[in-house]
Amino acid sequence: MNNQNPRKTNTQPIHIGQLNAQKKKDTVTQLLNQHVQDFDIIILQEPAWGFIGSNNGREIHGPVVLQGWNLIIPTTTSNNPTTKPHTLTYYCMRPDFSITLRSDIIEDQDIQVLDITQQGQPTTMLINVYNDPRLQQQSALNRLHHTTLPRDHPVIITGDFNLHHDLWASGPVGNDDARTSGEVVEWLMEEGYTMMNKKGEITHPPRNTHERVSVIDLTFVNGQAVCAGTVQDWAIDPSLAHDADHLGIKFIIAHSLEEIENPMDIKYCLKDIKPDEWTKELENALARSHTILQPLYLAETLQQDTLDQCADAITEAMQMATAATAKI
Repeated sequence: MNNQNPRKTNTQPIHIGQLNAQKKKDTVTQLLNQHVQDFDIIILQEPAWGFIGSNNGREIHGPVVLQGWNLIIPTTTSNNPTTKPHTLTYYCMRPDFSITLRSDIIEDQDIQVLDITQQGQPTTMLINVYNDPRLQQQSALNRLHHTTLPRDHPVIITGDFNLHHDLWASGPVGNDDARTSGEVVEWLMEEGYTMMNKKGEITHPPRNTHERVSVIDLTFVNGQAVCAGTVQDWAIDPSLAHDADHLGIKFIIAHSLEEIENPMDIKYCLKDIKPDEWTKELENALARSHTILQPLYLAETLQQDTLDQCADAITEAMQMATAATAKI
């Protein structure tokens, strides 16, 4: 499960692929075979899981296993045919990073909590989720809601959320959907998570004429990940789907801090910034620009000049928050 080489110091970006494989063996096989050169880690929701052999007359069930790929299962393995994990991770061995299953935080067939470590870089927590809203309070996202997640290093929550909400939906959301997803969204916003998806960009095309398109495969990152630029080149990639109905997602984990442009050429170190402090300073700075930003709060139709003024005020507020909390 761990691939570590502490002597290696030359770290490279880590390429991540993601897909709900809908339990299809051919989908998983094609994905692993065709993209072994494209990704270092592939995380799956609803992976293929079935008969792989027998022992003394007892059937053995398990996942697709292919040369070149190592496997991480979210829970203790079991030969019970009914025990099928809904999350699974494949990774290629590489000397400059390690990946560790954090079953001490949560052990569940619907959730994988993974620590990705590179020498000289902050540990990145990657959480692979298959959320079944029918489980209500026992669903994956509700369980995560009541799990203490770190705030001092980057966290990525990604997977099949199976939820509809105005924040990401491509069309109107019904009252029942809004109630189901509202608590999850409120939790993510309170914790300072940012959505990587563009609103309305489809991740699940319709399977037939009676089904509507939807946006249910999502990625959220915490404040530390945003500040460190941990997630880069996030995109929906239909070529990863193969014969699955979901579209694939791909992104890169890297750690490139960007300088804030300013006339005094001051450089800020964002490595140890505390998201709560930064958020508080941002709120204070935005409050001082209330007059300029008031048209946004009133949801008026804005002219381009007014939009530009608002954008400048928000940018300045972000720079002020960073200057107040980051090291020079």
